[in-house]
Formats: sequence, structure tokens, C-alpha cells
Amino acid sequence: MKNKSLFTLIIPIHLLSLSVFWVSEFSWLHLLYLFIGYTLISGLGVGVGLHRWASHRSVKLNSIAKPIVIYASLMSCQGHPFWWAAVHQSLHHKFTDTEKDIHSPVNGKWNSFIGWLFRHDTNTLNYKNILHLTNEPLLNFSQKYYLPIIYTSWILIGIINLDLLLWLIIIPTVLALHLEGIINTFCHGTHGYRNFETNDLSCNVPVLGYLAWGNGWHNNHHAHPGHFDFGTTISGKNEFDPAVLFLPLIKQR
Repeated sequence: MKNKSLFTLIIPIHLLSLSVFWVSEFSWLHLLYLFIGYTLISGLGVGVGLHRWASHRSVKLNSIAKPIVIYASLMSCQGHPFWWAAVHQSLHHKFTDTEKDIHSPVNGKWNSFIGWLFRHDTNTLNYKNILHLTNEPLLNFSQKYYLPIIYTSWILIGIINLDLLLWLIIIPTVLALHLEGIINTFCHGTHGYRNFETNDLSCNVPVLGYLAWGNGWHNNHHAHPGHFDFGTTISGKNEFDPAVLFLPLIKQR
């Protein structure tokens, strides 16, 4: 079975983002919405929730942060955390930059950017590496109602304020989605530098290290995937990972 939930989200969200040219006008308030949405969806939802917490267990979330992080991860429209973590662990880190790595540029740059989402067969995925997530009641509930949660959120926010929906949710979500594709494409190859000799093509691309919540320090991450800080803590160099700014607010004490 192809990943229908992603397919039914990717096209609508891109169409909605394009509508901004007809139904909204840019303002400094909209820029603030965009910054907040990008921080919550790309940073907290994808960078922390899907990547560091669900996939690598590099942080334990406190009781206040956990539902917020999970909700932000759902609103990123990058697939349910069960699926995202399973793909990341069983196909990406296990088979990095081989033909079995479903979103590696060794299979083509279009494939690594976004094409893999449309050909991925969910029935072939191994979920054994993410069994720890099945103990999370919020994740089990959100898996059952994944699409309704997203669509209902869009509708309710849109009713409150259409500009809020477009600039706080839709556009940041599209940016986050494409940023992941850029990471897949440019952080596996010859576009950056390497601090560690890993058995893959992972490399550090500084501009993506800052813009993509540390994910651009990709060679560091592949060398030490269990670290929350993908930057300086691993390399000892001046490679700041913006995701560490979340840590005091989300970490279980």
C-alpha cells in the first residue's frame, strides 16, 4: 500500500500555500506568524519530535512538553511519528546511502528530495525499532485519527483567521517539508565537509546546520546519532545547533 496519508496531505498543502498570493497580503505580522510557525513545526515538531525524540530517543520529554511536541509533529504533515521513526531507523540509518536507503541521493536527487514519498510502500516497513513508541497513549490515539486531527486543525484555525492558517501553519509546513528534502539531497554527497569518517556520504553543510535546526551538521549526527546536540557537543567545533535552545523547556528533569 502506498503512503496515502502523505499523498493526501502534500498536494492540498501546496495548493493552500499558493492561495496566499490571492487571499493574503504580506505584512510584518505575517512574518512573525511565519517565524513562530517555522519554529514550532520545523524545529519542535520535526527536529525535536520526529527526529530526536521519536527516532533516536535522545531526549525524554517532560509531561507539559510531550503533547505539544507530538501535536507539532503531526502538524508537520510528514507522516505519523510511528512511520517517520521507522523509516528513519530501519531504512535510512541502517542502510545509509545504499539502494535500500529510500531517500538517499544515490537513487537520484529528485528521489531524495521528494519523489520517494510517492513510491514508498508502507507494507514493506519494519516497525521493530520503534516499539518503544507504542507505549505512548497520545501516539496510539493520533495514529488512529492522524488525518482528522490535521484537517480539523486547519479548518478551525482557518475559521478563526485565514491569514493565521496560511502564515502560521500552511507556509511553515511547506517550508519544513522542503527543508527535509534539501537535507536528504545536499547533506549526503560532496556539498559540505566531514568531521568524521563514517560509512556513508553524510556531510556538514553549515547554512543548513543553522536553518534546519542542527540537521545540517549531518556528518556529526551520523557519527553519533544518539546525541541531542548535533553540533558542538559532538565535534568540539563552532557548529551551533539551534535545537539546543528547546532543551531547557522540554527535557524531563
